[in-house]
Amino acid sequence: MYQFMRFISLVSLSFFLFSSVVNSKDASALFPERVLQQHPRLLFSKQEEQRVQALAGREPLLDSLRFGLMKEAERLLSVPLQEDPRTKVKQTKDILPVSREQVYRMVNLSLAYRLSGDKRFAEKAEKELVHVCNYQDWDPAHYLDVAEMTTAVAIGYDWLYDVLSPVTKQLIVSSIKTKALDLVVEEYKTGNSDSWAKRETNWNVVCNAGMVLGALAIEEYYPELTQHIIGEAVKYVPNCLKHLAPDGVCYEGPAYWGYTNMYLSLLLKALNDNLGQDFGLSEMQGVDKSVLYYMHSTSPSGKIFNFANSGSTAPAAEPIYFYFSKAFNQPEAAAFYRKILSETVQSENYFRFYFLSIPWYDTAFSASKTLPKLNVYRGINDIVVFNGDRNVSNSIYLIAKTGDPDMAHQQLDIGTFIVETNGIRWTDDLGTDNYSLPGFWDYKPDGRRWTYFRNSNFSHNTLSIDNQLQNSAGIGEVKDCDDKAVHPFVTMDMSTVYQEQSRFVYRTFCLLDDTRIMITDSVGLKNAEQSVQWSVITSADVECNGNTAILRKDGKSFFLKIESPVNASFTTKRAKRETENEKPIEGYTVLSASVSDSTIQVIKVLLSGD
Repeated sequence: MYQFMRFISLVSLSFFLFSSVVNSKDASALFPERVLQQHPRLLFSKQEEQRVQALAGREPLLDSLRFGLMKEAERLLSVPLQEDPRTKVKQTKDILPVSREQVYRMVNLSLAYRLSGDKRFAEKAEKELVHVCNYQDWDPAHYLDVAEMTTAVAIGYDWLYDVLSPVTKQLIVSSIKTKALDLVVEEYKTGNSDSWAKRETNWNVVCNAGMVLGALAIEEYYPELTQHIIGEAVKYVPNCLKHLAPDGVCYEGPAYWGYTNMYLSLLLKALNDNLGQDFGLSEMQGVDKSVLYYMHSTSPSGKIFNFANSGSTAPAAEPIYFYFSKAFNQPEAAAFYRKILSETVQSENYFRFYFLSIPWYDTAFSASKTLPKLNVYRGINDIVVFNGDRNVSNSIYLIAKTGDPDMAHQQLDIGTFIVETNGIRWTDDLGTDNYSLPGFWDYKPDGRRWTYFRNSNFSHNTLSIDNQLQNSAGIGEVKDCDDKAVHPFVTMDMSTVYQEQSRFVYRTFCLLDDTRIMITDSVGLKNAEQSVQWSVITSADVECNGNTAILRKDGKSFFLKIESPVNASFTTKRAKRETENEKPIEGYTVLSASVSDSTIQVIKVLLSGD
């Protein structure tokens, strides 16, 4: 039973009330009579455009964003049109990179035209639109491709509506309908629980949002179809959103947090702008907390905890935060994102919705807040965050997780943790591997997924018993915690992920003071011949001396000491992948200790910035 079931009674009640509205057979019942919004009606209205224009010269960061947009739009004028790779390369898996690039081009070119009036940008965007609309299809076999291409075309059509030629408009309307909307009617009707429309992963939100944007863009031509698609979308999107309960954690990891919440922001804004409501989606438990969780779990050095199939440790640089700031009255989200923007605007390495930050720009101010010494964010992955006083030298930050390894994008990482002091990350997560590896998506306990180093507990900062894998059918969960204690602590029950190897496994993190944390592992082995391996992976230089280890990086140091058992000692080995097809691993060391000779093992390791 999944961890979120602990909160099922509350979620079920809210979902029942919500479903009583959206499950209506007659989708038109959702839509009282209203005046159809004029173009542009998606994501950036004429009134919002006037507001942004009025801020010119008054907000230096916004001016920098506009400068970056115009420079990037100029570059896009000379880039070639994107050929459909399926016409040249057989067995091309999908066209998702093409669809995503089209989102980027449409947002940037259309926005540059709206803010400058320079028709060169509109003309280039029109050529792009005509070109992709003449594709045979948008790859419905991999529906993310359709969803993102529909998003791109809908934005381009809507934002450039007044300057597109009648022939182009006709082509776009026909393409959105035949290459996307016509396909979803049957999908909603007959798709099973693994359908993109109904599944419980990021696909649900992304694909349904893309269809809603496409439908709203051409609503005047197909009002009944638009109503049907919106009615079905808001019925099934909760299948994914329910997993944000109760505290906003996206179990698929921070990469998919950004992906899901970006498209959720598009969906909620489009619905509220055009229909005056989002049918209760924004009121689902955990939705309003999601950005706050993400912000408050970011480390003092500005890095995220890149668990699951996540790569980069940089926080998402997309205007999710601006939307949440306005929608949920969370001005600190706007302040947080403006800091990200100030650090990325000169990078010329922008994500596809990056410049939507201009239309959604939020000037809201929020005074900085002192973070609590312990925060526990509950969900399928319980996330635990410890904060020493950041005004103290060598202040410590630690974030750890539980989880359910056989759910989407998970790894065998129950109990893993990231620790930082002085802006240095001392323990690491290697992130995701190649999605195309054989058996990569086989989550069963004997699945091939776990044979790849990055997916196994051997590459994470946790335990192994007899050098065996964790059990993907098990779960970890917070068993006990006290954030008001003199020494705040959290105890995780990890027993079921070692179910065949032990009688029980508990891991406790305890903040001793602003610079030190004790990790205590209590393991009940089945016999005295077994051994427990305690390990972390680090990119720092490591010096071992018996039961102590010193990590050094960028002129800073960090210390680990095995307090118990007294005869345990640290050893090191180079981290390496298992096969040549896995992503290379360079510059990482596995620091470990092995203990045995007793059926009850209590391993205490002190982490210290001093």
